[in-house]
This record gives sequence, C-alpha cells and structure tokens, in this order.
Amino acid sequence: MKIRYKTYEEVDKELEILRLEREISIRKIGNNAEEITELFSPRQLLQQGLASFGSSVKNSQGVKTLVLSTVFKFLFNKFIKKNKHQL
Repeated sequence: MKIRYKTYEEVDKELEILRLEREISIRKIGNNAEEITELFSPRQLLQQGLASFGSSVKNSQGVKTLVLSTVFKFLFNKFIKKNKHQL
C-alpha cells in the first residue's frame, strides 16, 4: 500500500515520526542488553546457583546428609590439625 503525500510538511511529519520510533527501538534494545548483562553477571549467577542449591538441599534428605557430613569432616580435620600443632 503506497502512501501519497500532498505536501512536504506531511512527508517531514512522517519522517519525524519514523525517526522517533527508531530512537525508541534503539533505546529498548540498549535497555534489554543491560538487563541481559545484569542477568548473566557473576554476582547474579552465583546468587541464582546458591538459591538453587539451597532449594535442592532443603528438599533432599540425601543431599542434606552429604553436605552436613562434608562440613563436619572439614571441621573435624581442622580441629585435629590445630590440636596436633599445640601438642
């Protein structure tokens, strides 16, 4: 469908509208890029990973046992090494 303009003012008005629409689109793309960058930032990925891990631990008895036993082994080994150095 062709648009027929009667005056140069109509053409200028249409061009201004198109220029503004283009500028809005470019800004939206910029905002989306910033949001994506933030979504994949190391801090955000770590936060999401920890939340996911926490949810898994909360819902899984086996994982709870594994995590707790690992933590206790680590603490026990630290305690033993500390006491050996004091003797």
